[in-house]
Amino acid sequence: MSVRYWRALRSCGVRHLRGPAKSLPIIVIQEAGLDGFWIHRVLQQEGIEGHVVDPASIATSRRRRGAKTDRIDGETLLRALLAYKRGEPRVCAMVKAPTVEEEDRRRLCRERKALIEERVLHVNRIKGLLFSQGVSGYEPLRRDRRRRLDELQTGDGRPLPKHLKTQIGRELDRLELLLEQIKAGG
Repeated sequence: MSVRYWRALRSCGVRHLRGPAKSLPIIVIQEAGLDGFWIHRVLQQEGIEGHVVDPASIATSRRRRGAKTDRIDGETLLRALLAYKRGEPRVCAMVKAPTVEEEDRRRLCRERKALIEERVLHVNRIKGLLFSQGVSGYEPLRRDRRRRLDELQTGDGRPLPKHLKTQIGRELDRLELLLEQIKAGG
């Protein structure tokens, strides 16, 4: 059900879904993940009880490790929620949803990590291209990388092929942009 549906119910004064014999509260459980915690905050604002669980804390069957579907995940989350509500100890670890500001601060570390990983990819790509021509010892992170690129020769003593040198130049452009972004605080 969508957030709009919950809001429509709420605007009509519905705080519980009606079952066959009694009124049932709405309780939501979700796994913490890269989706963020916005849906948890929206549901809380609407007065709906919500829980965020650490996905690594939910016990899984070794036989089902290969099969992972939304249905299986949903059933597992439902069982974990029911056990948690019954008060069973160590059934799962609930996560405290961070504030919007705390969640935003986490982005700095995540962005820096992504930029560093991308930098490593570009450095390795440049070294791999050069190694395919018998060149080793070139360090793309040195300040004199452009000058050194102009001086490089293949393993058999020829200057670097024109198109290879152009491709490496474009890789260096991307690498230098990444280095600027990392330096700027990313």
